[in-house]
Amino acid sequence: MLVLGCSGHRRHGWKDDHGRKLASRLRHARRHATLFEAVTSFGDEPEDLPLNLFPLDGVGHDSAAAILRSGVVCAAAAEERFARFKHATRPGGDTIPPRESATFCLTYAGASIDDVDHIAFYCNFTPDALKQRIDALKPYLSVALAERVFAAYRQVYDGTVSNRRIEEEIEELFGRRPKATLHFVPHHLAHAASAFHSSGYAESGILTIDGFGERSSSIFAIGDRKGIRVFEETMIPGSLGVLYMMITAYLGFKPLDGEYKVMGLASYGNPATYAGSVEKLFEEEPDGTCRTTALVRDDFGEYVKDLFGPPRRAQDPVTSRHMDVAAALQRGFEDAMLRRFKYLRTSYNVERICVAGGGALNVAMTGRLARSGLFKNTYVFPASGDDGASVGAAQYVYHQMLGGRSTRESLRTMSLGPSYAEVELKRALTTFDAKIAYHRVDNIEREVASALASGRVVGWFRGRMEFGPRALGNRSILADPRTSEMRDVVNNRVKHREEFRPFAPAVIAEQAKTYFDMRGLERSDFMEFVVPATNIGRENAQAVVHFDGSARLQTVSREDNPSFWNVINEFGRLTGVPIVLNTSFNVRGEAIVCAPEDAIRCFLSTDIDLLALENYVVTKRAGKVLTEDAAVPALDD
Repeated sequence: MLVLGCSGHRRHGWKDDHGRKLASRLRHARRHATLFEAVTSFGDEPEDLPLNLFPLDGVGHDSAAAILRSGVVCAAAAEERFARFKHATRPGGDTIPPRESATFCLTYAGASIDDVDHIAFYCNFTPDALKQRIDALKPYLSVALAERVFAAYRQVYDGTVSNRRIEEEIEELFGRRPKATLHFVPHHLAHAASAFHSSGYAESGILTIDGFGERSSSIFAIGDRKGIRVFEETMIPGSLGVLYMMITAYLGFKPLDGEYKVMGLASYGNPATYAGSVEKLFEEEPDGTCRTTALVRDDFGEYVKDLFGPPRRAQDPVTSRHMDVAAALQRGFEDAMLRRFKYLRTSYNVERICVAGGGALNVAMTGRLARSGLFKNTYVFPASGDDGASVGAAQYVYHQMLGGRSTRESLRTMSLGPSYAEVELKRALTTFDAKIAYHRVDNIEREVASALASGRVVGWFRGRMEFGPRALGNRSILADPRTSEMRDVVNNRVKHREEFRPFAPAVIAEQAKTYFDMRGLERSDFMEFVVPATNIGRENAQAVVHFDGSARLQTVSREDNPSFWNVINEFGRLTGVPIVLNTSFNVRGEAIVCAPEDAIRCFLSTDIDLLALENYVVTKRAGKVLTEDAAVPALDD
């Protein structure tokens, strides 16, 4: 049985009744001094609602596809990797449906759309769900604001997110109406299924943490042999995810993209400075949830300015005030989530917990959860964003709706994307022949380890592309982690990003505990957790240990990724430190590379010293750079 899961869709609501494109969000944003003011103010489009008012076009990003054969995930990929726009969203806000990712999944499975038995979509926007969304918000909005918000919802609903519109979009996606049965899976159930059915647990609590789905921002469920049963639901406007997004924008970073930056920036600040201000935004409830009704104040933007001062513009320097705001936000988020987990552990007596949704990508929070000892085991789905809901939607249909049997085996790899044959590698190399030199080697791992040990920065492209937001040793930039200077080299010369951004250590699993505090964890294969470094780790891996002594850890086992393990192990043999600096193979503003051509373009447009393209060593010809029209996207924020 084949089940195809899909996430993301086009935003048809941004056209008028005659199909004409209306003014873009990009132009709307340019009318404001800061990003924060743009996303907290009304524009002129049918649904140019501020993000804090939960606009219906707030979904649709992170298009992806996944395919299950007899319940086993055999392929999954995010559309952004093929389209080369992050979050599969073009400038101006138009989203891209999962056309290329679905085509890849079908091709990998050796199937056509006619062979698919079931299609699972990651949302279920029924008229009743829309009504419940409106009813949830109504008590908190002024009359004037409610009228505008609900009119915008109704105007966009039919043309953008309704199930009828999605049925039409599925037909557009494949050029005809598929024979497969189409299922609409509630958004948070898709997230919940991705975590539980990938964990390998026979029984577990499940908490989703998101901005919002059809009507809610979070659910708590229990998964067992009976399936997934929902016990609690946090309705909007209660949403820690949206609140974190709004303060991300306040700090001058893009929502849905800059939350990582805020989390990294937080370690430089003093959380006590603005703790009282953050408490006014996080209204704690007895069950550990937080009411965030400040989001729907008519004057939300001005209210935040009163609490923290003027918002930062993207081009402005980061000051200690911004660091303190980030620190208070991160501490408040972690504290709120830990209270919620404690309540669930006590109330439901669950020994294991599974976590998914965009908020689960906050690895500082998940690391603290693991170290808390609240649960015997903590599982975080590695692709917890909306792209991962494509996997979860398919799993929910297979296990919950069709009664498919579960092997209770954990998803051991996220290497679920495309790989490239020799003929495709040679085609890419030949295309750039005037700018590069290359040769094939017998032991690429040894070559790369030697280059790293000599201080060179290496682009590493090997095997199947990873699914999810993180490069895990298949589409990575690698460097020597031993000195802090290398962090600055990679940030400034290669990644072209802010100097406060941390890098991840990839360490062979056998020696992880020597360098990092693994309390509460057996492994961190997918960079799911931030952990403290040991004294040895701080001394020997300065480029990957953050300002506060923590690190976003990746443990690499030989059985799961033998080639990457061999690189790290060989580097350890040469240097005595079995760790490499691992960061995603891209530059700021660009999606992680997918195809060989993407890797070569990125290599040529940066100060990466060496490219390992499968078994080829690629270097730059002296004086050769990319022409302007072939370069990677502009490195704007």
